Amino acid sequence: MTTWDRDKVANSISNLVDADLKGLDLSGLDLTRANLISAILTSANLKGALLVEANLFSVKAMRADFSEANLSGANLLKANLTRANLQGTNLNDTEMTGINLSDADMKKADLTRAKLVEANLPGADLTGADFSEAKLTGRYQREGYFSRGANLKKGILIGAKMQGADASGTDMIETDCTDVDFTNANLSEANFKHAHLKSTCFVNTKLGDADFRGAHVIDCDFSGAELIETKFQGVDLSSVKNISAEELQSSVIDSETKVPDYIQVNWTSEDTYECKLV
Repeated sequence: MTTWDRDKVANSISNLVDADLKGLDLSGLDLTRANLISAILTSANLKGALLVEANLFSVKAMRADFSEANLSGANLLKANLTRANLQGTNLNDTEMTGINLSDADMKKADLTRAKLVEANLPGADLTGADFSEAKLTGRYQREGYFSRGANLKKGILIGAKMQGADASGTDMIETDCTDVDFTNANLSEANFKHAHLKSTCFVNTKLGDADFRGAHVIDCDFSGAELIETKFQGVDLSSVKNISAEELQSSVIDSETKVPDYIQVNWTSEDTYECKLV
C-alpha cells in the first residue's frame, strides 16, 4: 500500500486514483486537473487548494476542509462531502450530480452554474451561497420516470442567491429561505412545506405545482410569479407583495388561506372562487 505525504501528492497529481489521503494537510497545494477518482480525503485539509478541473469522481471527503479552495470546473459526481467545510469555496461550473453534502458548511460558497442534479444537501448551511443559474433538478432514470430535484430539507439558505436557477422539484421542507433571491428561477413542483420564507424574492419565478402548505410566508415579493396549481391551502399570504389576482386564482387556496388586503376572494361554491384586485 502506497504511503502518501504532502510532497508525494504534489508530484503525483495525474495518478491519485484510489489514493488514501485521509487526514493529510494539503492546504494551498496546486492540484489543478488532478486525477483523484475514488480517493479518500476524509478529514483532509485542502483549505485554499487549487483543484480547478480536478476529477474528484466518487471521492470520500467527509469532514474535509475545502474552505476558500478553487474547484471551478471540477468533477464531483457522486462524491461524499458529508459535514465538509466549503465556506467561501469556488464551485462554479462544477459537476455535482448525486453528490452528498449533508450537514456541510457552505456559507458564501460560489455555486454559479453548478450542476447539482439529484444532489443531497439536507441540513447544509448555505447562508449567502450563490446558486445563480445552477441546476438542481431531477433527471430521467428510466422511461417515463423523472426523479425529484435536489434535497435541501432543513437547510439554511439565508441570503442565498438563486437568480435564474433551475430548481424544479427541489425539496425545501422546513428550510430557512429568509432573504433568498429566486428571481427568474424555475421552482415548479418545489416543496416548501413548513419552510420559513421571510422577505423571499419570487419575482418572475415559475412556481407551478409548488407546495407552500404549512410554510411561514412573510413579506415575500411575488411580482410576475407564475402560480398555476401552486398549493396555498391554509397559508397566510396577508403580508405578501405584488401577488397577481389572476395568478392567485390559478393557484389552489381554501377558506383557511389568508390573502393580502388588496385582493378580494369571492367564493362561487365550496371549492371554486374568483380573485380580483380591490
